[in-house]
Amino acid sequence: MDDVVVERREDVAIVRLNRPDRGNSVTPAVVTELGDVVEALCADDSVRAVVITGTGGVFCAGADVQEMYGVYRADGPDGLMAYLADVWMPAVQHTVRRLWAASKPTVAAFNGAATAGGLDFGLTCDARVAADQARFGESYVNLGMVPVAGGAYLLPSLVGQAKATTLLATGRLIDAEEAQRLGLVDHVCTSGELIDHACALANELSHGPAETFARTKRVVRAAETPRLEAALDESLQANIDLIARGEVRERIVAVMERFSR
Repeated sequence: MDDVVVERREDVAIVRLNRPDRGNSVTPAVVTELGDVVEALCADDSVRAVVITGTGGVFCAGADVQEMYGVYRADGPDGLMAYLADVWMPAVQHTVRRLWAASKPTVAAFNGAATAGGLDFGLTCDARVAADQARFGESYVNLGMVPVAGGAYLLPSLVGQAKATTLLATGRLIDAEEAQRLGLVDHVCTSGELIDHACALANELSHGPAETFARTKRVVRAAETPRLEAALDESLQANIDLIARGEVRERIVAVMERFSR
């Protein structure tokens, strides 16, 4: 089964993370494929906009902790921490940069829970639609880590610094209604209506010439991009420092063991 699949609704491409048995979680290979697919679609003249969603009842659970646990069992705690610092986190950040820079309109269609990096992927998009059963959480704090995929910058830019700080510090889940009230998502609908709503919004965003949108988006994000880059760089270094601490390592291992039973 392909980990990332693409469907077409006329000139809108629907990109699905397709690992429902793993909560659509991502490995470095999967997250790289996601970036590759979105980048290729943006270069395709027959595509006017891109919708990103998940297969099944979860949008994206962030990191595939079972894959990380396999590294831990094979290489020990030092090997896992090196893997996170040298492979996993850089791969995630590379895709975040690619999603942020997408030249076509992008819409996140949250079909279910979006946590940690899974939420952050959606935050890079131009617009967000959620099914009414969707849940959202910046759950990195449960690992003792800070958001590595841009959430510490992207979330405050949408909901404000004070509300974002509370969500980042607690890691608590919020429902779709609260997410809409905070400004994290633009629309909430039933799961059966989700893709229709997302495609309709994607069509609205692609109303003008493709190059006009691309240039407009570049101008709109011109001041934001250096700030996102700085946040990504700082979060990477923060996590490299944090995973050297015994308390953080214990949290990471505990979470991996809990989800790998």
